[in-house]
Amino acid sequence: MKLLETILDYGGTRRDIAFLILSGAALLCSMFHLPFPAGIDPAWVAILLCGVPIILEAVIGLVTAFDIKADVLVSIALIASVIIGEDFAAGEVAFIMQLGGLLEELTVARARAGIERLVHLTPRTARVIDGGAEKSFPPGR
Repeated sequence: MKLLETILDYGGTRRDIAFLILSGAALLCSMFHLPFPAGIDPAWVAILLCGVPIILEAVIGLVTAFDIKADVLVSIALIASVIIGEDFAAGEVAFIMQLGGLLEELTVARARAGIERLVHLTPRTARVIDGGAEKSFPPGR
């Protein structure tokens, strides 16, 4: 499972953005019925690039911690859509979920950076004037 988690994390945000761009382009091709090599529905690009990581994360969460999150429900929706032949719907669900995950990740990173900047603004010493004399000591004393 650790190897699978490492593979899923490989590439980070840049990989996620690249996969979303490719998946979005493929979904547009599918929506407008543009020709695609090998005669397959272009929505499969989105299913593979965005959907497979969601399914793998759901499996990892279920196996390692019996953790039932949105990934599990989305995985069920993806698999059901593919089974009934709604490839575009499966690709669209995968794309939207990956886009939401990326936006959430970026928002958390920005909030974390803001909190770190605030922590660095806290004073290192406190100064007290007592009887005309100034004393410095660590805050919280």
